[in-house]
Amino acid sequence: MSTIDTRDEYLPAFLAEAREHLQDLGLAILRIEAAPDDRLASEGIFRVAHSLKGMSATMGYDAIVALTHAMEDVFELLRQRTGGLPPDAIDVLSACLDALEAAVESIAAGVGERLDPAPLVERLRSLARERTPAQELARDGDAALPDLTGWAEERPAGERLLHVVAELADDCQMPAVRAFMLFEALRVHGELVGGVPAPETVERFAGRRVEAWVATRSDVAALDESARAVGELAGVRVCEAEGVAPAAASCETADPAPVAAARSGIATVRVDAERLDELLHLMGELVQHRTTVEALAAQAEVPGLPQAVQRLARTSQALQETVTRVRMVPVESVFLRFPRLVRDLAQRLGKQVELRMEGADTELDRTVVDALGDPLVHLVRNALDHGLETPAERAAAGKPPTGVLELAARHAGGHVIVSVRDDGCGIDPVLVAHTAVARGLLGVEQAEALDPAGAAELLFAPGFSTALATTDLSGRGVGMDAVRESVRALGGEVSLDAAPEGGGTCAELRLPLTLASISALLVTVDELPYAIPLDRVVRTVRLDGLPVRTVRGAALLPLDGELLPLCDVAGQPLRGGGADGYAVVVTVAAGRRVALVVSALAGQRELVTRPLPRAVSQRAVAAGGAVLPDGGIALVLDCDALAAPLPGQPEGAPA
Repeated sequence: MSTIDTRDEYLPAFLAEAREHLQDLGLAILRIEAAPDDRLASEGIFRVAHSLKGMSATMGYDAIVALTHAMEDVFELLRQRTGGLPPDAIDVLSACLDALEAAVESIAAGVGERLDPAPLVERLRSLARERTPAQELARDGDAALPDLTGWAEERPAGERLLHVVAELADDCQMPAVRAFMLFEALRVHGELVGGVPAPETVERFAGRRVEAWVATRSDVAALDESARAVGELAGVRVCEAEGVAPAAASCETADPAPVAAARSGIATVRVDAERLDELLHLMGELVQHRTTVEALAAQAEVPGLPQAVQRLARTSQALQETVTRVRMVPVESVFLRFPRLVRDLAQRLGKQVELRMEGADTELDRTVVDALGDPLVHLVRNALDHGLETPAERAAAGKPPTGVLELAARHAGGHVIVSVRDDGCGIDPVLVAHTAVARGLLGVEQAEALDPAGAAELLFAPGFSTALATTDLSGRGVGMDAVRESVRALGGEVSLDAAPEGGGTCAELRLPLTLASISALLVTVDELPYAIPLDRVVRTVRLDGLPVRTVRGAALLPLDGELLPLCDVAGQPLRGGGADGYAVVVTVAAGRRVALVVSALAGQRELVTRPLPRAVSQRAVAAGGAVLPDGGIALVLDCDALAAPLPGQPEGAPA
């Protein structure tokens, strides 16, 4: 096997793990900035640098190796200091993080590392004094043996030191890779206190025997299982370290029974995203065929067929739910980009900000999470630029100098709510009204009656901005309208609360758990089928006998003390009356209720959605299409696009 072939084979795993390590590095840098004497954070930076160095060395990425080697060397010295890191360490570490992220993305793009480590290595070296000869000798040794003197007396309760010996297979072509993987697998169980080769020099390893000493609360079987999962090993032995448990002085292979039990546990497998998409597509086809079979079975009189179809439906529905869950990923993957963004923007704006993140383990469909980043970036930048005040302004208002910005996610029925909240100055209705009048969005009388809720809605108007000057952060009027458009494209909605409890502003994004399938109400209009997402349906009524009013030629339906605009499936308001005999579906559209006139109601269905061709989606008020049991196609209505201004109300004004 050639070096190029090996690199190509391991590249996806390298990229995935490198990105995870870089996320950890970013969080460790933020912890160090908040507490320069945080030894755990310093240890974290050292471990990330060490792991990246080993991975990159085995892949042949020498520039990353040089930079991470310098980071590892410097932090091995810095973590021995008292009093924490020097003040300029954060800037140097941030520059290293940026360089490593850029290098990893360049590798992913197939253009190589594109990294010159020399300037950053020089800046790193300036943070710490040179090594002593003794330190260099210890650093470059071939083994790192644990000091067991007194360990038995000082060890924490329930913890023991296990000795792992692994013999590499004769045909193992990359011993350094296997040694590194073994060390990383054992670190999951506790602290790696020693190894042969020394963990710091594993990239130079070319032998056949690897040893490790792990301080852990796990049992022998657990370590044996993790070690054997590395692969390309001829044998593994795990035992109590000598000098700690004399009765177990010799390493024996773990008992087969507990090992078998451990192997029956849940393992994690990396799966290519394209395979998941293909699996979901096939699942969608199965759901369509199931629906067709259900329709045929309802017309046939075959003994036992209804019961068999019911069992098929239950099994396929369970399979569909399982496949959907496989695609779910935590929003943490999006949240982790914001600590660094908030830090950098706060420094530029001269503001002090505490970022709080809650519900990062909340899961969403991968497609939704991938598209969530840009809208959240807009909201966070707005909160920092327009919402939170400078320390002097907060002091004058009687507030603490440090503002609070909170990112939170939580489940709400079949949706996930992601919120961006700040405790800043909030939305000024007077300033918004003045700007709206200047742009022709409101008349003077409407502006005088504008409340905080109406002011918040106006911020979503295209091109609207209250910034006095255009900067690279704000003033161009591109932001909130783009956020709403992006969120609606995902089948969600965004709203602004201008007066949340505690003051400031709160933006909420209501997102579907998955885009793969929806529960929908099927309706017909002139014998053509349409699907309305069930979560947008408020109620259905018949128009027979209901009083329909006409204002400036447009039909309005009085319902529940509110005048609802009557519109058709193209989003056009009905003119005049004459709608008797039709049904009305009251939907939530763009934050308000709209009465959609249809010919008939066909019932509730579980539908698998498909994107529309671009030529169709640009002309139709539809968010997608769905295949029906009879093979026909139903357009899935985009409820938000149905919302039209009330008669006499300017486009973009609050409802």
